[in-house]
Amino acid sequence: MDIGLKRALLVILSLAGGVAGVFGIFALLNFAYDARVTFERYGTTYFVLTALPLALLIGVWLDYFMGTGILPEGKDD
Repeated sequence: MDIGLKRALLVILSLAGGVAGVFGIFALLNFAYDARVTFERYGTTYFVLTALPLALLIGVWLDYFMGTGILPEGKDD
């Protein structure tokens, strides 16, 4: 697979994982605490500020497993 296609796939999957992670957090809060958290109650700004770090975390792991080379491997001695 072409490295550009791998990197595009990494971005798409990590953003989708970040958004899915926020909805997973909503489901967990609603199940555990009966908090009735929805997208409307949580707010767009907080949704984005929660989804982006989750997407970055997922992106780091996807970079490692997919071998895209976006993040450097380590120091060159």
